[in-house]
Amino acid sequence: MSSSELDPRLVEVSSRLRHNWLSWGVLPLAVFVVLTLFVAAFQTAAPDLSAMQMERRFQVILAISAGLFLIGFSLDSHWTSAQKLARRLSLLAGLDLEKAQKPSRKLAEQADLVFESILSSSLALTVIGAAIGLMAILAAAARLGMSYSVMMLLVAAAYQLFVFSRHSYYREVMEAAAAGKLVFEPKK
Repeated sequence: MSSSELDPRLVEVSSRLRHNWLSWGVLPLAVFVVLTLFVAAFQTAAPDLSAMQMERRFQVILAISAGLFLIGFSLDSHWTSAQKLARRLSLLAGLDLEKAQKPSRKLAEQADLVFESILSSSLALTVIGAAIGLMAILAAAARLGMSYSVMMLLVAAAYQLFVFSRHSYYREVMEAAAAGKLVFEPKK
């Protein structure tokens, strides 16, 4: 068992990551499924809309969802990139960025910066996932029919799986930070 596994900060942040994902990702998705079914029960597909009009409505909803998905990817890569976090840690620890870094206790003492950044990113990602889930309700309210709403629910579910898949990466970065091994490697 390594020293980083014993770090109570790591245990707490890992627990908060799971809690945030369940509270702000999975639970809202379940609520959106129920609400989508409820709205769809009262909104049948609009017979007065042509296939082209329905397709355009769906394209707008799908484009908004895709945009949110890309924003989530972008934010996560910006906020949780190991090298960006290592650079910020090194600056905070007062280390010279021009020289190659070695693991140190100074870096480990600043690990809270990494934990906070990862928590912020994860929470932002799960909230974005909730916004994608809302698109399923919007599809039902736009009278697109249940098949379009189900497609949006599947996009939201896939997004939440993406968020959950990031947890192992987050844990690796946090373990390296807690052990003082998240070092900045200057470009040559």
